[in-house]
Amino acid sequence: MKYFLLIILLANIFLFNNCSSTSPVPTVDKRIDSIFSEYNLHTPGCAMAIVQHGKLIYKKGYGLANMEYDIPITTTSIFDIASVSKQFTGLAISTLIQEGKIALDDDIRKYLPEVPDFGHVITIKHLLHHTSGLRDWPSTLNIAGWRWDETFSFADIIRMVKQQKDLDFLPGDRHSYSNTGYNLLALIVEKVSGASFRSWTQEHIFSPLKMSSSSFQDDPSRVIKNMVYSYTPRESGYTKNPNALTALGSSSLYTSVHDLILWVNHFNEQLKSKNPVYVNMLNDGILNNKDSVHYGYGLGLGKQGKYRIVSHTGGWAGYRTIITNFPEEELSIIVLGNRADFNPNAVANRIVEIMLPEFKSPSQPVDTLQHTPTIILDTVLAKKYAGLYKLGEHWFVKLTLENGQLMTQANGESKFPMLPKSTKGFWIEAYGSSMHFIANADGSVDSLIYRNYRAPRVTPTTASTLPLSEYIGTYNSEELSTSYKLDLKDKVLWLHHFRLGDMMLSPDPITSGQFSTDIGQVEFDQDNGKITGLRVSGGRIKNIRFTKTK
Repeated sequence: MKYFLLIILLANIFLFNNCSSTSPVPTVDKRIDSIFSEYNLHTPGCAMAIVQHGKLIYKKGYGLANMEYDIPITTTSIFDIASVSKQFTGLAISTLIQEGKIALDDDIRKYLPEVPDFGHVITIKHLLHHTSGLRDWPSTLNIAGWRWDETFSFADIIRMVKQQKDLDFLPGDRHSYSNTGYNLLALIVEKVSGASFRSWTQEHIFSPLKMSSSSFQDDPSRVIKNMVYSYTPRESGYTKNPNALTALGSSSLYTSVHDLILWVNHFNEQLKSKNPVYVNMLNDGILNNKDSVHYGYGLGLGKQGKYRIVSHTGGWAGYRTIITNFPEEELSIIVLGNRADFNPNAVANRIVEIMLPEFKSPSQPVDTLQHTPTIILDTVLAKKYAGLYKLGEHWFVKLTLENGQLMTQANGESKFPMLPKSTKGFWIEAYGSSMHFIANADGSVDSLIYRNYRAPRVTPTTASTLPLSEYIGTYNSEELSTSYKLDLKDKVLWLHHFRLGDMMLSPDPITSGQFSTDIGQVEFDQDNGKITGLRVSGGRIKNIRFTKTK
């Protein structure tokens, strides 16, 4: 009788929970699946997992791992996780520090005497926190002639470092993300342990954790079973991305969601037990001026509201990846994608919002100006708005009034019409965004707002007095063992490289003698009115010198 009453009671509970509302709240799995609804067996996609309090909440694969053979992605599919690899390099270094084999403040030349003496000590700490001043290898090797569709090897990167002539900045002065620093950390592991980086990580990290499908790639010809290929969307479908990278330490870890579930559980357990090897991985870097760098040992450190976040993203050759940890909540999100337009950070944030309802991911406000009726342009105001505005370093937008139409043109791009929606607000269909002008008390306009950028008005420079023919010549870099030819065609300067092809030089609108190109910003050096050389800079590289040959 008691057993029968228990059955009745359980049945009533079930009916109450399932019939008390005509619109039941979707289960977690359905809400998660809705995030990935666009990925199917006709598209590339991703694999994901949610782990909390040591338990697997949800895992699944979406889309195709291989479009040629219609092989679906599963949670055991093997991805190149790109820069998410760095936390394992950070763990290796933290382990060696705890064992007393190396120290944070050690000069890296103690272990790597082949690194040039730049006159300033670079320490292991500088490499960990991206404050070394060493050039980032992707842009540097690209300038040297490497194309993005070919092999970038570990040996190539180390040779590049050996030939670097000067630092981008003094060690500890700035934080500038440098993959190169993590390649040198991998090399330090090899020098100290006497084992290859692949072997060391296999023995000390992956095998103990039973991460049987995880390994650093040191040979691009090696066969990897269950490997996911990566793709880039095109108007007519998808193109396959070649990948022959062996950037040990900074990238090139091949692994699966299945293995990373083991990793995040172990990581969270070690943090709970206060294991110093893992706790120290969450230490901020400190600049020379005592400012903090919120980047630990291969891990980004941040906070959103009341939540502490330990996270890292990765991107290479169409792979887009992320592991996000919330240590206090013991929550980890793993997302590995294989399409170049995939945004793992945005997807992870949507998952977190389901798991932590109080979490609000940072988002850009919805731009509703597009749907506001277009008004007649006030040409008197438009003349005040016309001019040159600086959106960022070497990033400008020029506004002109042409035949009663306000036009916008970013450097290196075409002109696009601006649709007036109010006296100060305009919609640019080509950008999918609006521009708003900020007027002073006297009615003058000296800045505009474009998306999250406030752009001040700037005054164009006068053109260089040097004739363009003076720039013509051959420029050679001893550091990169490469050269560029520069010539003049139809009053436009062009750079030519044997492997990279032809590149137009677009003059910087406010700095005489500076130009924008496909390989970065170019600035020419002069001596007594003669061009003697040029320097190339980009986001993570500064002043790679080329000498003009006589």
